[in-house]
Amino acid sequence: MCLSTVYTLRGNDKQEICKNVAAMKKEGDQLIFTDILGVPTAVTGTIEKIDLMDNLIFVRQN
Repeated sequence: MCLSTVYTLRGNDKQEICKNVAAMKKEGDQLIFTDILGVPTAVTGTIEKIDLMDNLIFVRQN
């Protein structure tokens, strides 16, 4: 099973916002990440990078 960790990017700073992400969807200007327990986390921004080998997702916040 591949679960990812999501980080937000602001300038050169990165901050972890959720772990064990199993699903992602876009609703309007928000990205909704849902973890393995079904808990959603909403972030306003755009996908900067997805690293499938290391299970990382980076979101650039506006």
